[in-house]
Amino acid sequence: MVVVEIFVVLSLYIYVLFRLPEMRIAGTIIATTIIGGLLYYTITAPSAPEEELNRITPEEVVLEGVTLDFGPRLATLAGRVINNSPTYALTGISFDVKLYDCAAEDTPLADCFIIGEDAKEAHFSAPPGQLRAFDASLIFANLPDVEGVLRWDYRITALRALEVVDR
Repeated sequence: MVVVEIFVVLSLYIYVLFRLPEMRIAGTIIATTIIGGLLYYTITAPSAPEEELNRITPEEVVLEGVTLDFGPRLATLAGRVINNSPTYALTGISFDVKLYDCAAEDTPLADCFIIGEDAKEAHFSAPPGQLRAFDASLIFANLPDVEGVLRWDYRITALRALEVVDR
């Protein structure tokens, strides 16, 4: 619906500029100001509300049974999360997942080659003190053939939480 409204406004704007040539200079100034303001807002506005990020510390979150399953096109990072925060509902976890080609199963990851990496956010709702399942779909493009042992690791890069409101 918004697209239709924008189209109607732009159509009226162009019509006025063609029908009233004396308004072209003022119309150009107004259009430039509006476009500049929208561009400035788009560049400077945060993509997600900053106040939702990192209200919960990683120490307040317990991950259990985290697995990485490979499908024909996607890999799925899945598991269970316990929210031990007393005041915030956990709504998302951002992960950075890396795939390694290691010489052996016990080779330290620092000595392995990174062959794939993806970062995604798992969305869910875990109220304080509760356990929820999570999953995130990952894409590992251009993976080479593994010559040794395929290993993987993940780290939490951000936690998203909302304040719990009593009803």
